[in-house]
Amino acid sequence: MQRISLDRFYQVSAITAALVLALLLIGTTTGRETLAWIYLTATDAIANATHVHGFPLDRLDATCPQCM
Repeated sequence: MQRISLDRFYQVSAITAALVLALLLIGTTTGRETLAWIYLTATDAIANATHVHGFPLDRLDATCPQCM
């Protein structure tokens, strides 16, 4: 009889739970509405955030002494 380690059991259980959750979210109307609500809430929060600013990529230029 082959023994399964506890780590392997946890890994298989986590993968199974993730697949079931993904199928429930995508496969049911409530799940799809929930995903849409999360997406709209997140994009609305980002659009209204005053502390989110773009990061200028020229600050990463090693040849620019005033940028470093």
